[in-house]
Amino acid sequence: MAALLCLTSSLAAETFGSGGEECDNHIVIQGSSNINKFQFINHNPQINPSAGTHQLPNPYQQIRIPVHAFTGPGNRMLNDFFKMVNATEHPYILIEIEPRELADFDETTGMTNFRTDITLAGVTQTYVVPCETVFCETSGFILKGDLEIELTDFKIDPPEKVFGAVKVNNEVFITFAFRFRSEEFLTEKMKQ
Repeated sequence: MAALLCLTSSLAAETFGSGGEECDNHIVIQGSSNINKFQFINHNPQINPSAGTHQLPNPYQQIRIPVHAFTGPGNRMLNDFFKMVNATEHPYILIEIEPRELADFDETTGMTNFRTDITLAGVTQTYVVPCETVFCETSGFILKGDLEIELTDFKIDPPEKVFGAVKVNNEVFITFAFRFRSEEFLTEKMKQ
């Protein structure tokens, strides 16, 4: 899911936030069916510096998102979401983002494109995710971006309910803002 998802971005894509909503740490998963739209949000992504499966000299930044920490429009839909992503066996969505030094800056958009591995329901896919950096007034910074994925890419069949009368669309949209406490910490970890 995306992320979702970038490490540190070039200065051209940087903005400054007031420290309020602009600097909020979260990931949002949005989808729809032939009947309605739904949204799940998690305000507790866990950032683990250089803890990814990729090894030095270019460690990836890992973000672990507890599936059971998502909130949604109701218990029934939330339980369907947990079941869909097989949260019992895979309690985290994992996101691994390449180091800034390997990412590509897009002069047209002013965004930095990061190669990102997303693991959902035990299946890993790689995406290129455009990201921007927002510096917070108090300290640290937010990495922001969004991504469209397809459930079937993760071997998830879009759910159907009421004997097929309600069908979830295959496309899911992920919006994220991951807050890092100290740019210096991440920069030093990336130099190791």
